[in-house]
Amino acid sequence: MESSLFLLLPISLVFVIVIGIFFWWAIFSGQFDDTQSGGNSILNDDDTAIEDPAAMLNRKTGEKVGPEKK
Repeated sequence: MESSLFLLLPISLVFVIVIGIFFWWAIFSGQFDDTQSGGNSILNDDDTAIEDPAAMLNRKTGEKVGPEKK
């Protein structure tokens, strides 16, 4: 029982220190500076439906895509 504590306590302390270092780095490197833009980009997304899906064009080739290729 005691031998496992001598192994697990130092491993857990090192683990906590590593997590603290990564959290410290994240704070001071600006990871948490802009927390609102991700949520706002979802809300401001253009979700309008396409009226004529057959009139859609492939962005790379410029050809019509959809069920009715003409």
